[in-house]
Amino acid sequence: MRTGVWICTALLAADLVCAGGQSPDNVQANPGRGELESIRASLEEKLLRDQANKRARIQLVEVLIRLARWADAQQQVQIMSRQSPQDAEPVFLSALIAFRRGDPHRASDLASRCILLGDVRPEVYKILALSEYLLGQTEQFENRVRAILQRNPSDAEAQFFLARYLYEMGRFAEALSAFQKVLQIEPEHYKAHYYAGLIYASAGDKQRAREEYLASIKIVEGRKIRYAWPFADLGRELNDAGESDRAITWLTRGIQNDPSCPKTYYEYARARLEKGAGSQVKEALAEAIRLDAGYANAYYLLARYYRKSGETQLADEALVKFRELKAHPIPSPYGLRR
Repeated sequence: MRTGVWICTALLAADLVCAGGQSPDNVQANPGRGELESIRASLEEKLLRDQANKRARIQLVEVLIRLARWADAQQQVQIMSRQSPQDAEPVFLSALIAFRRGDPHRASDLASRCILLGDVRPEVYKILALSEYLLGQTEQFENRVRAILQRNPSDAEAQFFLARYLYEMGRFAEALSAFQKVLQIEPEHYKAHYYAGLIYASAGDKQRAREEYLASIKIVEGRKIRYAWPFADLGRELNDAGESDRAITWLTRGIQNDPSCPKTYYEYARARLEKGAGSQVKEALAEAIRLDAGYANAYYLLARYYRKSGETQLADEALVKFRELKAHPIPSPYGLRR
């Protein structure tokens, strides 16, 4: 499968939400590992008191999936299956585990089995659609998502999947329309705001792009969600417009929002380099590369930094690495275009 399709798949997979409506109460959209461990312990205590508490067990499976504790999650599913042999829920959760573990064949088979058992929830069809997409059945993916939306046009999650697919396929006008539908259903969908901003930026509407990035950031900061991409692209827009000081301010906030996002470090270094080859440029690029070893543009910018600093040999070495990565790209661990 071509690289672009794999990138799109990774993006869609990353955006898949665990069992809709089953999330543990009062959990942020992006809780830290410590918070998840605390929730896990609480749910396990609840199940010690009441082994038949199905809701608590489903919530525990979801938390274990988010912690990537696959064997523990599957063990809980097996308990559910023994308690309710005819229930489709354990099959669905097994499909979700398989999908998250990167086994689309098994996920697709299990999701199909769910449907045969009478479980026709949108979540089942979403896993089936995304699994088929991973298997290269892209047309089937779009058809399945559109079928979900025919049954329930107000399904913001399905609408977002369709919008993301259209965006990655380069069908930007359709994608923007789909993102706008997401926002009509769910005005605080911060990812829809962000991707709408990307489309406006690519069309040259810089003001609308900024508005969408800022809308995304307002939601992200208000809800304390770790999601630095709108900070990175807002910073880039400001820097390209000659507003490097404002760009640096927003990019600094982005780094504080999510220190694990490589793009904010790259854009921060890019904005800093406009003001001179200071040590902050090198430090930010080193962090971007540490987080994403295949970040080719970071090596190119590093070569520029070394050239400005008079370190010709290091500049040449960075440029060689840049060319190697351009010739033999390494997929981003974040599933996003760099």
